Amino acid sequence: MNQPSLCYPCFTRQAREIVDYADLLEAYRTHLIRERGLSCVDKQIRVATSFLYLLEDNRCELKDISVAHIQTFITEQGRYYQRKTVASIASALKVFLRYLDFRRLVPRDFSGSVRSPRIFRGEREPRYLQDWQVCQVLNSVDQSTVKGNRDYALLLLLAVYGLRAGEVVGLRLEDCRWAAGKLIIRERKCGDMMELPLTAEVAGALVAYLRVRPESEEREIFLGFFRPHPPVGTGGLHKVAKKAIRKCGFDVAHPGTHTFRFSHAQSLFAAQRPLSEIAGALGHRDLRTTLGYLSFTVHPLRELALGAGEELA
Repeated sequence: MNQPSLCYPCFTRQAREIVDYADLLEAYRTHLIRERGLSCVDKQIRVATSFLYLLEDNRCELKDISVAHIQTFITEQGRYYQRKTVASIASALKVFLRYLDFRRLVPRDFSGSVRSPRIFRGEREPRYLQDWQVCQVLNSVDQSTVKGNRDYALLLLLAVYGLRAGEVVGLRLEDCRWAAGKLIIRERKCGDMMELPLTAEVAGALVAYLRVRPESEEREIFLGFFRPHPPVGTGGLHKVAKKAIRKCGFDVAHPGTHTFRFSHAQSLFAAQRPLSEIAGALGHRDLRTTLGYLSFTVHPLRELALGAGEELA
């Protein structure tokens, strides 16, 4: 079997022109847009095309398809994709099979024969680093350069407070209350403002960067290096975080700014901090959102069952 292409999803068979079913696929595309109201149908068309590849390879016409063909198709996807992706593919295949039944192109509605893998609520690949790994990422930054000073301060803010990327790059010079030892976070997703204790480590990193910060009339703390030194954006911060994590060779899903946010949440969770406290640190109003950031072990589940779990019922 050919290896799948990088096209997502579901090209587990070699891509080629599919002449016999070109009109069918075009009619299906029109149906999805006009009748189902979808604006982007690329995934649905890819799934339908790949299923038709399987039929062609088995020299099977639409009128002769069976449950075995459907099971073979889903099994193939499982060899290359994770269960969440396979579930998405299976859902798209059901829609295509219903369309074929609607057009009377198949003996019956086979959509009920599609078996999708079970996906549990909140299930995902680990997206956090252990505390020692976070420290290693921070220590890997070369602080002997202007860029290193800036990047270290950026990553330290992510790691220590679990802030969102927008909250970090939105920091302004006046948000550092040096005398009071406070850091003001204004650009929060939930719209409110938060005061954080300005730790000695974070204060030291900020001071080290501000001493070499390019001269600018911009009030944002973190600036780019090329004139006219615009403020760093969330995309730029994501690249800094992703590069630092990959430099250390850590295998984590979707490395980037949110890796530090997940890591901060997991660190608090491992310390058996209350879920309400973790939610407050992350700026969540709904505990269900906070649960999505955590990989559970046994000991903290008692609190969820006896306390916060009642709020989720």
